[in-house]
Amino acid sequence: MSDGAKPSFAQKISSAKFAEVAIVVILLVVVAVLILSSFSSNKEETEGYAQALESRLSEILSRIDGAGEVEVFLTVASEGEKVIAIETSESADGTITTTPVFSGGEPVILEELMPEITGVLIVAEGADDLGVRFNLIEASASVLNINQSIIKVYTMGGINH
Repeated sequence: MSDGAKPSFAQKISSAKFAEVAIVVILLVVVAVLILSSFSSNKEETEGYAQALESRLSEILSRIDGAGEVEVFLTVASEGEKVIAIETSESADGTITTTPVFSGGEPVILEELMPEITGVLIVAEGADDLGVRFNLIEASASVLNINQSIIKVYTMGGINH
């Protein structure tokens, strides 16, 4: 190489720097695949989470004096998030790499953040009474830990009511 000739492609590939970059790229692809695969299952979990919450909230709110039958509909802005454990290592040349931590072939989940609730619709038989309406809003805001301004309450009507 001291004769001024350019290194061949094969020599570039065998260089340590190229190998480190390739390893980092491969690790990033693996992490991206893991994250994308968790999104598809996250959507189903989010729908299940919202439906279970709607059902439980409807049941509890219908027990408020004067509320009668209650139905609840929730909207969520996100699918929630899973925070996975990562290991960070630094090589001798200062290159920093991060890799997910696995246990039993699955990434280790440090924290699971529930979806953000962006709207609540409550339809209740007794919602024409202002006191009942206030109690429904207050109870919902309290148990969901949300601002009362995103809760709307309407009186149940329709064919059967």
